[in-house]
Amino acid sequence: MKFNRIFYDSHVTFKSISKKRIVLSFIIGLLSAIILYSFYDVLRETDRMLFLNFENRPIIIPESERQLYNLFFAAISMVIGNSIGISYLFSRPQKSFSRRNNKRNRVLNDQAFLGPTFLHWFTKIWFLFCVFASQFMGSKFIDNFLWPSILLVIVLYLDSWKTLITIIKKNRWKIQSIHLIVFVVLTFMLSRVNFIDYKSLDASMIASSPTVDVPSSVYLNDNYRRYYYDNLVIKMDFDSKHRVCLFNEANEQIEWSDLYRLILDFNEDQYYSSRTLVRLRANRNIPIKYIKEFEVQLLEMNQWRLVYEVANNDELTASYYNNELDKRISPSLQEAFTRIGKPPRVPGWDFYKDQKFQDTLSVYISEGIKIDNREIPLNMLPEKLKSHINESSIIEYIYGDNVTYQDYIDVLSAHKIAAWELRATENFDKIDSVIRRNIFSRDKKLSAEKNRIISKYPFRITERFE
Repeated sequence: MKFNRIFYDSHVTFKSISKKRIVLSFIIGLLSAIILYSFYDVLRETDRMLFLNFENRPIIIPESERQLYNLFFAAISMVIGNSIGISYLFSRPQKSFSRRNNKRNRVLNDQAFLGPTFLHWFTKIWFLFCVFASQFMGSKFIDNFLWPSILLVIVLYLDSWKTLITIIKKNRWKIQSIHLIVFVVLTFMLSRVNFIDYKSLDASMIASSPTVDVPSSVYLNDNYRRYYYDNLVIKMDFDSKHRVCLFNEANEQIEWSDLYRLILDFNEDQYYSSRTLVRLRANRNIPIKYIKEFEVQLLEMNQWRLVYEVANNDELTASYYNNELDKRISPSLQEAFTRIGKPPRVPGWDFYKDQKFQDTLSVYISEGIKIDNREIPLNMLPEKLKSHINESSIIEYIYGDNVTYQDYIDVLSAHKIAAWELRATENFDKIDSVIRRNIFSRDKKLSAEKNRIISKYPFRITERFE
């Protein structure tokens, strides 16, 4: 037996390891886990600030999902910290191992691979992949990556014991059980720590870039212009005193009288100013008279078209843009607002009065929707309007005293749905799609057919207040 020990000795004496070194290795491993966890916490919040939405607001992570993220990062950090602690414990030759026992080198090699090598891979591949995947998967990201993440933590934890079980013979299950319990407890404790005050950070950014509660709409066929580089965004919302005010895209309050100068300055900055389009991002609860007064001011600036921004309920794209409703401003609104201190209108502004129609359908919008003194449910309104969408008819919107912006958008959406469904009977949707996909083809026949269908089923309205 003594002769054999000269060549190989697997004897391990843990009692020869000093308590000071055991405590120090535990502290070093725990500190390493805390530092690594803090790094991932800062990296996650930094990434969140890089993916602000179109209103410069951060993506708010629900508390339940944040706890899962914290738990995952804490578990990864604890595994790496455990590896660092074990490496320090056996980092120098000790009396616990014989000089000819090669298991010490195996333990150090395995822990060294588990720590730095995995950390390098995880930070570059797994973390960055999950960061970008989460931006395009939304809440489904948790469902798809929950089990792979759990299995990853389990595999890493078991890998840290791969060589330790070869040297721990006595009371191995007891030691492993105690280690697992301590590991789980410390992991949950670490996951409750947030090194960045994300709540204050979110609150300050939301306060500096408040969101506008835009109205909702069921009509989505105008939602093809998803860029903002040549669109002037005007916000309309309530201020702290519940007054209706205008704001620019930087959330700076502007006066109604400055609207002309703002549009003029924006046009001068554009290479091709005729493409300029005003987008209205307004609160859904604003009275309709403010919306129409805004439209009249645009009309007097020779801006005939306006885009209403409406809510985007698609989780994956809501942070990039709002949906939209395209509207041609009706000149009939000019009679509803008096002109004080302004030059007279140019001749011909009331050209719409010379247009004669055989049929006019009056839609009264107040607390409900009434046609011919009969209340019409919103879901039945498109069918009711279809019989009056033709070349010889026009639809008149009559606004009551308590009409909100949302009420108006509901009727406008129903009207657009009715016109779209009528046009779709002649393949207008396919023709429109082909033209939009081939904007440089200049297909005259398709364009002529599209214009013919639009003329046959026109979207034509006049507006007035009760």
